[in-house]
Amino acid sequence: MTTSAQDRPAPLDLSHEESWVVHTALLAAIERAYSEDEEPTPATDLLVRVEAGNEDFTRAELDYIVDALCDYRDEAPDRDVEFVARALAHIEAAKA
Repeated sequence: MTTSAQDRPAPLDLSHEESWVVHTALLAAIERAYSEDEEPTPATDLLVRVEAGNEDFTRAELDYIVDALCDYRDEAPDRDVEFVARALAHIEAAKA
């Protein structure tokens, strides 16, 4: 059985700052899930991988990260807004 292009991991090449905002966005997603009495999966699994420097994600995982970044962007400090935009651009390029 072959793996579809949609299921193949897409590598990201994020700067330290871009990885940091992805990390922060996933952490915020975990905190939101707990505050709503929900399981924070897949955010916890993704957070562990980001912390380990693993930046290969499936399309579904990238979609989840995009949602987390978009949620975070609304509350991000000014210093992070540019890096959120850059991370989103890298993700869109990886999905193409």
